[in-house]
Amino acid sequence: MSAGFAGQAVGSELVAGTWTVVPAESTAAFRVRDKLVGAASGTIPVRGGMVRLDAGSAVESAMVELDVACIDTGNRYRDRDLRKPHFLSAVEHPVIVVRADRAVAGSAGWQVAATLTARGAAVPVDLAVSMTAVDTRAATVRVTGRLDRTGLGIRTPTFIVGRMIDIDVRLAFRR
Repeated sequence: MSAGFAGQAVGSELVAGTWTVVPAESTAAFRVRDKLVGAASGTIPVRGGMVRLDAGSAVESAMVELDVACIDTGNRYRDRDLRKPHFLSAVEHPVIVVRADRAVAGSAGWQVAATLTARGAAVPVDLAVSMTAVDTRAATVRVTGRLDRTGLGIRTPTFIVGRMIDIDVRLAFRR
């Protein structure tokens, strides 16, 4: 057995090669402090992605795309604002892309240093990845992290929208 995708011991279940994200079975959620005491949360649809594993089941590269135009916080006015140029600029930059090379396996999963690109800017984001299900043709992972929005050029004062955005993503993969 080897240290597999997310650091858990796997046998022949997790095979080398490219695994593709299944958008219909994947979700990307976020939460951010809103107006000093509250919090706003929402989802951004997963458009696609992939992870490439080497012969030892180690991550060689990974990429996920999110659809900015379909962001949903349950408040249509907030959603419209988030799509505007001063926030996510959905018309000019309709996709958020997260890319990572190599992941470091640990006892509870992988630690991944990734780059998130949105609004035409790229910022680093540290992610924790844990396996939730795996077999020879399918795998599901949970990805969590915290993003500092200031590097994206979003200039809204932090007393209106918090600086840090918590990320919680569930990705389904097929081989």
